[in-house]
Amino acid sequence: GESDNEILITLDQKKIDAYGLSKQSIYQAISSISSIFPVGTVKQQGNHLYISTINGEKSQKRLEKTLLNINGKRLYLGDIASVDIGLAKPEHLSHFNGKPNLSLDIKKTKEGNAIALVKKVKNILKEYSQKYKGEIVFEAYTDTSVWIKNRLNLVSSNILFGLILVMLSLFLSLNFRIALVVGLGIPASFMITLIFADMIGYSLNMLTLLGALIALGMLVDEAIVVAENIYRHIEMGKSPRDAAIDGSVEMFPAVLTATLTTVFAFLPLLIMSGKMGVFMKVLPVMISILLLSSLFEAFYFLPLHAKEFFSMGKIHKIQEGENSFWGVMYSIYRKILGTLLKQKWLSLFILVASIIYGTISMAKITKFQLFPEFDVQQLYINGKVNINYKLEETEKFVTKVEKELLAKLDKDSVDSVTSVIGFRMNADQSIESGENLFQIFVNLHEKAPENFFDKYINPIFSLEYDGSDMIRHIKAQELVKDIQNRVINEVEQLKIDNKKVFEEFNVFAQQTGIVGHDIEIGFVAPTQKQTLKALSMLESNLSKIKGVHDIADNANEGERELKLRVNEYGQSLGLSEGYISSALRGSFFKGEYAKAFNQNGLVRIKVEDRYKDTQASIDNFKLTTPDSKVVALKDVCDFYYQKSFVRIFKEDGD
Repeated sequence: GESDNEILITLDQKKIDAYGLSKQSIYQAISSISSIFPVGTVKQQGNHLYISTINGEKSQKRLEKTLLNINGKRLYLGDIASVDIGLAKPEHLSHFNGKPNLSLDIKKTKEGNAIALVKKVKNILKEYSQKYKGEIVFEAYTDTSVWIKNRLNLVSSNILFGLILVMLSLFLSLNFRIALVVGLGIPASFMITLIFADMIGYSLNMLTLLGALIALGMLVDEAIVVAENIYRHIEMGKSPRDAAIDGSVEMFPAVLTATLTTVFAFLPLLIMSGKMGVFMKVLPVMISILLLSSLFEAFYFLPLHAKEFFSMGKIHKIQEGENSFWGVMYSIYRKILGTLLKQKWLSLFILVASIIYGTISMAKITKFQLFPEFDVQQLYINGKVNINYKLEETEKFVTKVEKELLAKLDKDSVDSVTSVIGFRMNADQSIESGENLFQIFVNLHEKAPENFFDKYINPIFSLEYDGSDMIRHIKAQELVKDIQNRVINEVEQLKIDNKKVFEEFNVFAQQTGIVGHDIEIGFVAPTQKQTLKALSMLESNLSKIKGVHDIADNANEGERELKLRVNEYGQSLGLSEGYISSALRGSFFKGEYAKAFNQNGLVRIKVEDRYKDTQASIDNFKLTTPDSKVVALKDVCDFYYQKSFVRIFKEDGD
């Protein structure tokens, strides 16, 4: 978007010295050239008036002709300063595929449907592209709905396909009537779950669907046991009504106990604290609701339709309907079970020994990982150039990197490259700002289907399937290595006047997870020099450990810093740190001293010194003491130069 409107008053120190003026008096005079506050009102009957000023002059010429009274001297503002009216200097610059662009960020409300909203936005972009006929390019390069849609498709297709497999297994392994009765309970359990979940404030999202997928196979457990038992009672000669009652009541204690033990096994996840707890608690809630819904269905709805279905036609004993497959399976299992019971001590020893051996073996080779490595659709490249480069100069260097990326990377892998100059996002998700910083986003195409399920099953059962962008065959982590080897290693060697332009260059694929790093180490040392030395030694040793990858630190030193201490002579003149800061602020900080209004709204009036970016401006800076004596800054302050860390994190007070 646009920068803020501002009036920049650039003071000329040489002219100020010639007039013998003090900076403090000038700042005070400038702060009074405009007022945006009301003066008052006149409430005469029939003639109400609201009184205010014109909120500052609106033109450069009038501002420069503003007469100031400073230290008893009358002079125009233009005599000691130049005035510029316009937009403030941008703090960030944005690029799309190597060309400057404007970015428009859109955020949906809590009630908004991301997938539907993106469709509407893209339709609007098409209309505008046709309207401007290529003169202005409209393109969405960040689209979170793709991620949402892909995950939704994956989970929904798994659920639908899983339901089909569950139903198929029921009809293959159970009596047809029992399978039909059990199968009817699945949609009923889902409907009960959705209603109850909505009542307690849970929406249909990735985590709730994942919970449903996990519990899918357990939904039919209660129904199978109850339906089988009802059918057994009918085989015993009871009427369908009596069989439904007796069969259900007989199984109620056992099925209730089995369901509750499963529910209780998931409940400890509810007491997890922190970010992980917030993330995980949806799963036990949804699984518990689904299991309790299936329990309710098994003892409320199932007996009702079991009575009706089992009343139709002639009832055959299950054994009579057994096919040859189950006959063979029964025979094999009977022989195995008989052998185990005959050699029970040997069987028990083999079982226990196998469990112990397997546990020890797996403990040695198994590695724990909180979240597996995911393939992502966006790679991050960030870094910084020398601190002395301005924003526009940093932009030129970043443009070279963008051109290299677009030229050398596979077009089937990379969709677009976007950049922001003036800030960067670190691997620990922290953000830094500065004219010498940059952040490049490499936007990737969607990953092409790799397995049978993704190629053939997922497209059929997905709710919002779109495979037009699924053309990438290279994993994101492989692209990270490719960028490092083919682009970064070459570009970071760029030098000007035998000095490297890029002081830091990082490329990584941001992974999904609650924690940013597997291990974080803090440093506490008396001095900054000792901290950096210890950090270097530790990083060197850590890099030699097998399994350690991507060691990153945030020990970023900032600009060279000048510390001022008011010396004894300065204190004798009545100077203090606050007085010194006030005197220097307008000269070196581009301070805001007043506000005005124009036809576009609020305008900020800021002041800076014409020669502020030279060392001589500090060495020869003159300030006026409270008793109107003019002294040099270097005479009343001691100068200390140092470098400090950009950010310092504290823990337990250290």
